[in-house]
Amino acid sequence: MNASPDLPSHSSDTSLERANRRGLLIGAGYFSDFHLDAWQRSKRANIVAVCDLDAAKANAAAKKYGIERALSDLNEALSLPNIDFIDVATGPTNRIELLQQIVPLGLPIICQKPLANDFAEATKILDLVQSTGAPFMVHENFRFQPWYREIKQLLATGVIGQRVHTMTMRTRMGDGWGPDAYLGRQPYFRTMPRLLIHETGVHFIDTFRFLAGEVAECSARTRRINDVIAGEDACLLTLQMENGVTAIWDANRYNEFSGNDAGSDPRYTFGKFQVEADGGTLSLATDGTITIHPLGSAAYRHDYAPSRHGFAGDCAMACQEHFLDVLDNRVECETSAEEYRKTLHVVEAAYESAQHHRTVVLGSRPEPNRRRMLGRVLDLSRPVTGEVPGVEIASCKTIEKEGWNATTLSLYSHSGTHIDAPRHFLPSGETLDALDLSVCSGMARLVNLSGIPPRHLISVTDVLDDIGEVFQGDRLIFRTDWHRRFGTPAYRDELPRISIELAHWLVEKRVALIGVEPPSVADVNNKAELTDVHQTLFRGEVTIVEGLVNLDQLTQREFQFIALPLNIVGGDGCPVRAVAIVSDEVPQ
Repeated sequence: MNASPDLPSHSSDTSLERANRRGLLIGAGYFSDFHLDAWQRSKRANIVAVCDLDAAKANAAAKKYGIERALSDLNEALSLPNIDFIDVATGPTNRIELLQQIVPLGLPIICQKPLANDFAEATKILDLVQSTGAPFMVHENFRFQPWYREIKQLLATGVIGQRVHTMTMRTRMGDGWGPDAYLGRQPYFRTMPRLLIHETGVHFIDTFRFLAGEVAECSARTRRINDVIAGEDACLLTLQMENGVTAIWDANRYNEFSGNDAGSDPRYTFGKFQVEADGGTLSLATDGTITIHPLGSAAYRHDYAPSRHGFAGDCAMACQEHFLDVLDNRVECETSAEEYRKTLHVVEAAYESAQHHRTVVLGSRPEPNRRRMLGRVLDLSRPVTGEVPGVEIASCKTIEKEGWNATTLSLYSHSGTHIDAPRHFLPSGETLDALDLSVCSGMARLVNLSGIPPRHLISVTDVLDDIGEVFQGDRLIFRTDWHRRFGTPAYRDELPRISIELAHWLVEKRVALIGVEPPSVADVNNKAELTDVHQTLFRGEVTIVEGLVNLDQLTQREFQFIALPLNIVGGDGCPVRAVAIVSDEVPQ
């Protein structure tokens, strides 16, 4: 970079190995102590100046870590010569104004999260720093915690199998209860309108991305347990990853861990983590211990030694060393502006999901200016004609007489391709107007049972033999080719159906929705079976779509499925227009 006459002169050494990079740290608040401790121990860099608007904080930090300069004037700090990088450790408020002064210097920047107080401003910051081309890294240190780096390597070796299906993190911080919550460490937490996901959940979203790839769908439910704060302090976050992994974060900052974990440091691992795969389970305890339990064998403790220095396994040190590796051109930056933008999109999707009580689809979603529905749409619903039982269509207005055409429709609520509401078989069950529409729209999996005979009771084994494991939140669409028998007595009287064993198992697996081709999931001529299967599924919150057609035309095992009901207040069911979107190609 050519130095501008209006800018201070900075070091221009471009060698790959810098034995002693000189850094400026801006912000001497609570967490900067972990930054400075790590920089002091680094053999490749050191902080030569610290700046904070509060001169007392800057002086205290400089004295503690033997730093040459302590400043309270930002312009003076940015005018210092021979600075190789800047560490921004301030809080998120006014961050964009700060970076607008720093970015023109063209220096590498490592910046503490959250980037800003809201998504819009964070996006502006990412656009700003990407416009310069200078290295920019978000100080997102959780993915650098030693247990996650170790777990990543263990999973790559197949120690618990080749197919990971579930990751679960349970976090109980115990620092947010009572009238003085957060005052002792980070009092600004009390007034943040978005707290738990924005401040803490972002770490685990980024860590799930580190371990399992990109996010396809996001569902979140948030609550505020402590009324003295402004934002949410409890969350259940479920991420469906593009590779099929379900990632779950069950967290609150109000309660403490109990039992064997009661005396542990909640800020060491920030919770208990578990990975489940087709060959076993890997567990992370609150003390950093990793236990491996292969299926059918005894569990054993994995031998490794996580650090107790610094913050959470010394992850701040590891994060900052990664930043130096990036500057030395040794590695690609894991939390660059481009990469961290993906994490922030998931954070925003989580708040959108919590606000609107629906699943938010991410993944390869088109940009806002390309929101046209992409892919081939396959109709899975039976045409509504007078030949469908329960349907009557009569003309009531004509162009010749009234000036327009209109018909009167009489529809049995379970005619043709239709959705069942729990009220159909449960006296106090939810009605159509209360259904979670996100369940009725999202990724689905095809269970191909086209060869089964009439009256077959579909079993757990049938499902597992065809698609393998079933995961929480799955939408399962059962192909039996039974729609071809419409108009014959067999269509109603000899239908293959969901066994009560399978119904209980689907509930246990927390499947979200099932779709079938016959007019019912159970034998319509057996009232006891009909009632038992429906009630089991409804009590387990499994949504039911019946009377599907054209499943034999599906060429993909996974596809977007949509079957939305009418908003009928008090409704027990109604016909739907069910469709599958079978291509995800995005035009360039």
